[in-house]
Amino acid sequence: MGKHGYSLRLDGLERGINDRARARAIVIHGAEYVNLRTAEAQGRLGRSLGCPAVRPEIARPLIDAVKGGGLLFAYSPDAGYLASSTYLN
Repeated sequence: MGKHGYSLRLDGLERGINDRARARAIVIHGAEYVNLRTAEAQGRLGRSLGCPAVRPEIARPLIDAVKGGGLLFAYSPDAGYLASSTYLN
């Protein structure tokens, strides 16, 4: 439990990309602003400072599915990442 309620602290696995996730206190959590209305109004959903935020109704099932050793893969078509990722290459 964190300031956003039920959440899960994440460990990054890819050196130089997300390996500081735990030190930065990156967590997956539910957020009311994750909805189509907000996305259309702002052109994005972001305001979570790097944390994967999901719709509140899927937060608990998703967290329960990955806690204890599951893998969460967040992708962005960034050219630098695509060229340097040890997981994609």
